[in-house]
Amino acid sequence: MYELDCAGIIPGCQRVIRAESQAEVVRRAVVQAKQLGVDRISPMMLDSFRTKTHELLN
Repeated sequence: MYELDCAGIIPGCQRVIRAESQAEVVRRAVVQAKQLGVDRISPMMLDSFRTKTHELLN
C-alpha cells in the first residue's frame, strides 16, 4: 500500500491518497488536482507526487 498526503502539493487539497501501487496514487492525485481546478499538471508537480509517495510498511 502506498500513500500521498497531497497538502502542500495540490493547492487546497487536504486529502491523503492511498492505493495499492505508486502509479495508482499518482493517477488519483492527478484526478484530485483537476477536480480542485488545476488546469495543467506540471512535470514538477508530477515529480512531487512521485517523491512524496511513501510505501506503508506493515
